[in-house]
Amino acid sequence: MKSNLLFRGALAAALACGLGAGAQAAEPLTLNLLRGGEVVAAPVVSGALAYVPTGRVIATWDYARPERPLRLETSDAVGGPINGLVRVGDHLYASWRAYNGRSGIATWSLADPRAPRLVSDGDYIESDRTLRALGLTAANGHLYLFDDGHGLLVGSLDDPEAPAFTSSGIASLPALFNDLSVHGDTLHARGRNFMGNSVYALYDVSEPGAPALLSSRSLNGLDTFRIISGPETSIGIGNDLTVFDVAAGMATRGVIQIPPASSGARLGDHVYSFGHGAGMGIWNVADPDAPAAVGQSKIDGFGGRHAVPLDGQGLLLQTRTDLMHALDVSRPDDPQLVATGWLPGGTYAVDAAIHDGMPVLLQANYGLTVNDPDSLAPLARVEADLPKLLEARSFEGMALSGDTAWLAAWGYGLVAVDLAAQGGPKEVGQLEYKFASTIAVDGQRAWVGRWTNGGGLATVDISNPAAPVMGAQITLANRPYRLHAGGGYLYLAHGATTNAPDRGGMVVYDVSGNGAPQRLAHVDDGCGSGFDLAVDDAMALAYLACKDGVRIIDIAEPGAPEVIGHYATAGDGGDYTRVAQSGELAWFADSAGLHELDVSDPTSPVLRRLTPLGGTAPQRLLATEEQRLLALGGTTGVHVLGPDARLLRSREAVTGLSGDEGDAFLFAVRVPAGVRNLTVLTAGGSGQLRLESRYQAVPEDGVADGSADGRGLRIQSPEPGLHYIRATGLEDFSGVSLHAVF
Repeated sequence: MKSNLLFRGALAAALACGLGAGAQAAEPLTLNLLRGGEVVAAPVVSGALAYVPTGRVIATWDYARPERPLRLETSDAVGGPINGLVRVGDHLYASWRAYNGRSGIATWSLADPRAPRLVSDGDYIESDRTLRALGLTAANGHLYLFDDGHGLLVGSLDDPEAPAFTSSGIASLPALFNDLSVHGDTLHARGRNFMGNSVYALYDVSEPGAPALLSSRSLNGLDTFRIISGPETSIGIGNDLTVFDVAAGMATRGVIQIPPASSGARLGDHVYSFGHGAGMGIWNVADPDAPAAVGQSKIDGFGGRHAVPLDGQGLLLQTRTDLMHALDVSRPDDPQLVATGWLPGGTYAVDAAIHDGMPVLLQANYGLTVNDPDSLAPLARVEADLPKLLEARSFEGMALSGDTAWLAAWGYGLVAVDLAAQGGPKEVGQLEYKFASTIAVDGQRAWVGRWTNGGGLATVDISNPAAPVMGAQITLANRPYRLHAGGGYLYLAHGATTNAPDRGGMVVYDVSGNGAPQRLAHVDDGCGSGFDLAVDDAMALAYLACKDGVRIIDIAEPGAPEVIGHYATAGDGGDYTRVAQSGELAWFADSAGLHELDVSDPTSPVLRRLTPLGGTAPQRLLATEEQRLLALGGTTGVHVLGPDARLLRSREAVTGLSGDEGDAFLFAVRVPAGVRNLTVLTAGGSGQLRLESRYQAVPEDGVADGSADGRGLRIQSPEPGLHYIRATGLEDFSGVSLHAVF
């Protein structure tokens, strides 16, 4: 073991906070905020209110004034990403399915329609087989749930807050039905089979407890990518627009070739196609045997997924690019865009960074957003200048170099965004490098990894963001999952590929010269695929996320990395695990949840707590300096966990603190080693505050390391690391300043 580990071992002893064996029983981290996530199920519109199932929550929007939509409330989270939503009476019901094999049904009360209240969430039947909910709808006072494995289940609403499901007798399904609707006594189920074809099935639900299959038809999945159901005729959207006769078992009536589309909407005799490419196609189906073209709208329907009627003559178009367009369709031949709302957190955020205190989220389908740190409301949005095709984009990684965000787009290459541009962030440069998936920057250079049709690693000169220059390239035999650059070295977490020279783990490259990266070392230690990487440059430690936990690697000598610690799990949390680290804490995430680790002694990491994340391993973890954590779940949304504290730096004052008696503010101070005294002072304004401190934990009533009533709190010989400071009003207070000195 190397000499610098002796220093680290001594420092670890000084940092130890006495968590002990009981630390594993700690409460899960507080979920301060959950926003965004994929909108799999169609929104439910009731009057002026739209209930949008985004990730694990319901976001309620008010469209009483369509030109000024208002986001009202976000509900509590359910156990996994929602894939079905329906309203019956004064309740909303949702089906959800997580990637850890769990599914459930959630119920919200609409006693206050503007703020749905979650009243139940859990399993819907007892079974020794895995529950796999596909979607949910309602008819004749009953719920109908499709489950891949259990078939069609019927839910009684005798107790509307505790639906009870039983088997319908239909135990097998011809497809993965996830697009459901009801017209009269007929349930329309649409989905895909294992051959990639679209399947349309009709069920008779006139006897609610005994649904019966009427007909089922398999259709070409490209010509008919999506189906808009109707009581008499249904419309297929894809390479063609096809009119189907419902009464005749979905027999084809009329067909017209259209520009490729992935979704659509129908209002009366008009059909709108969108999603694949820019604009919207407008079609007339008054004659079901001869659908006709009407025209093309310039309204941007790119990525459009769901379209539902709004109260009156409107249409709500929700997109995969986290936009919600309110359209006026009072003149069906000429729809007008009324307003556009943004979903906070996006529909599929895959990477994150902090710039000037603001979270920057990489959005998979278009670019990035700069977001409010307290609400994740988008303050700025940049859509890359790339073709209006999802496959031409697919952003997968991001790295910041000063004020420039470098985005890796699988469908194109690199995109540079100036986050400090006058008037707001804007794209400033591009470099083609197809199948880019991960990126790291250091100084004037970037390194980009890719993995499709062969792997590669490229060096890029980014000294001029407007004109990045491709440098040396090398091939990779393994899939690159994460890169980190610093000090003339590049660290690569990569997958385990059959017959490759490096079977997974981490590879170190020397990139100190101007040529191609030079391979120095490889470390595996049983890791297999290394899915993620976090590097503590100050302590020369790398944290490698493997399927079975985290390897902690000493990189003080990059040419001879050595595993010195291991946090092990059972390895049953699925692939694509993630890791982050800040100070004395590290976090490992898999489908079982978020494992918070005490790594003050890196040779012996200790589990502090386990926090569920909706049964899905996140796309990325980001730890802030104050040890808040952003867990980007992709489909499940952006989770903000941990203490909601504001970071204090020495001698930098926070001004304007005001509140009522009992109101509290939480701060965090990171103290370096060797500090003799930490002093927290308040000044100015009116009213007194109580100051309380606690090392590595939030002060609670009666639980603090130190406290003082009045203007100052002094901590002698503070432990190096993070200290939390709570300031609570002893009386009404106004205009008070607070700062820390060490």
